[in-house]
Amino acid sequence: MGGPAGHPCPLERQTPEKRIALRIGAMRKGSAMDDKGKGAHALQQMSWLSWKWFRLTKEIYQRMRLRGDTPRVLLIVGCQRSGTTMMNDLFQRDRDAKVYREMSVLSSEDRKENLRLNPLPSVRRALFSHRVPLVVFKPLVESQNVVSLLNELEGSKALWMYRHYKDVAYSNMKKFGRENGIRDLRPIVRGETSDWRAEKVSEETRALVGRLFSEQMNGADAAALFWYARNRFYFDLDLANEKRVLLCRYEDMAADPASFMRRIYDFVGVPYPGDRIVAPVHPRSIRKGSDLAIGPETAAVCEDLWNRLEETYRSVGAEALTGSKSF
Repeated sequence: MGGPAGHPCPLERQTPEKRIALRIGAMRKGSAMDDKGKGAHALQQMSWLSWKWFRLTKEIYQRMRLRGDTPRVLLIVGCQRSGTTMMNDLFQRDRDAKVYREMSVLSSEDRKENLRLNPLPSVRRALFSHRVPLVVFKPLVESQNVVSLLNELEGSKALWMYRHYKDVAYSNMKKFGRENGIRDLRPIVRGETSDWRAEKVSEETRALVGRLFSEQMNGADAAALFWYARNRFYFDLDLANEKRVLLCRYEDMAADPASFMRRIYDFVGVPYPGDRIVAPVHPRSIRKGSDLAIGPETAAVCEDLWNRLEETYRSVGAEALTGSKSF
């Protein structure tokens, strides 16, 4: 069936061949438009076209690739705005990695937010259907279920991304608005465990959030407190002792991405494709929220958790990344 008058069918109803043909047509149109561009705009168009061309040839390559061993499955989890999208994008630049974004066919049955994963049997079939060595997906809203997912997805591993709470709060408000943290905390305060934000939250965390929460609270405090609630799962689930989970520090990824990604590929057990995948990374996003005003009580609980994460990273995450601890 076609879409609305004058529009093609929705992508999910098109064949792979039709999608590729449409993309080639769009790229040719973009190239023609680029001929009219000047200076920086032309360079930007060229960069965009190069990226689209890479994505297209990557898709063709993966479809034609002979099926090898069962792919390694890697989950990216942690708190939103902690560098998980950047991590996803770096894997996207690997020709031998199939990468799912947070909203994808893996969460197509979530009619509300398109974030919660579909039933696991269908997720498993999709993940293990690919002909590539590595399949990456980012079920951030399932971070509280990471151990169950690892148990269900044979041979899988996970990266738990963390970033300083002030930078996360700054990025959260910039992306979603100053009231977003309050919206995220409400389900926790109300005990709405059907909502991913409150699912499996411990009574201790819920009590702490309830004590500090207010509908009129500072947006930065709310975003930082949500950072606390999400990263608290790393300890509540005892992930420091889970060999299939690697703690990853955003600041290290931004400062030395090549070394960081090489070590992550070693952890996953697939060949590193080369430093070209980290070309877009820069350290300018570090400490962007350093001047953010956060109330003393909220700052105290976040600082305590941040220090615990840092200590654990030095003893577990960094050791794993430098190869001194076997995974």
